[in-house]
Amino acid sequence: MTALDDIRAFGIADSDVALWTFKKQSPKGEPPQFNGHWVATTDEMDSELRGIVARQLRDTLEEREYGLLAENNESSVLRITLEETHAGLIEDEIVGEIYKRKVKDVKTLRNCSFYVIKLTNGESVLYCAKKTDSSWRTKSAFNTITAIFNEKHLDVVSDEDFKIHKSLDFFWMNEEVLVSEKSNFESILNYKEAHEKDYAEMIEEKEFLEVFSDVTVMTEFVGTNKINLRRMSAIRQKKFYKNKSFMDNLRKNYKRFNLDIAFDKDGRFVPTPENCREIISALLDHRLISGFSGNIYDVQDATPVS
Repeated sequence: MTALDDIRAFGIADSDVALWTFKKQSPKGEPPQFNGHWVATTDEMDSELRGIVARQLRDTLEEREYGLLAENNESSVLRITLEETHAGLIEDEIVGEIYKRKVKDVKTLRNCSFYVIKLTNGESVLYCAKKTDSSWRTKSAFNTITAIFNEKHLDVVSDEDFKIHKSLDFFWMNEEVLVSEKSNFESILNYKEAHEKDYAEMIEEKEFLEVFSDVTVMTEFVGTNKINLRRMSAIRQKKFYKNKSFMDNLRKNYKRFNLDIAFDKDGRFVPTPENCREIISALLDHRLISGFSGNIYDVQDATPVS
């Protein structure tokens, strides 16, 4: 059975519901710190929350392996183990719906980063997370008036409203995490910070430095861009720059693959603002030729077929 099959067999309709809200701190170079509180909910709200989870699972048709550059669509999820994420730190915060951790003031809800729908069925627990929108921000409450259309009139309602979305960013049970919104998942669990650290370590590696005449231009190109940092982490993970055969083939065949790359007399990359993207594509092994049409393609996530 897949992780998705396991979660589908969980028994949502018979589960107990708890809604937890979280604020987050991100110490430089450290794992994120989460502070969670649970919110008392009505039976009607519990039913709605179960429905959100049930609909998400109903509309999810497939799962695939999570990868740094892997993408999914509205009917698929990316699977990653709990151990590879900081989701366990969230789970540790959900100690139980005790009075000490109950939301007693609306200020506790303001500026929450995300919320988790916790479903419990016997010994099994399913956690479902969603990043909050602007309705949870203090600034939003001060600068807007919330209104509803009721009986042909527009009426003012309380500012203390918090939107619960009918979709989830990721959910997990046991040791498997399924991701439906990758960017929100990475934002909540600080993946950008992890990629920044990854790149900082990589440009200290002797093997990486040896394939470049100078990494200054590449570092400026990567900057703090989330996508570029993710790509560089994928390059480090694949380690093709450490593979002599790969690098020799790249130097020999780059023109055939229409790669706009420059090498110095020692066979090292000479990065420019214009060719950094091409170098990244080459080191990811993402410039491929079709064996059928002969066309040359850039691919998002090159997955070997056994």
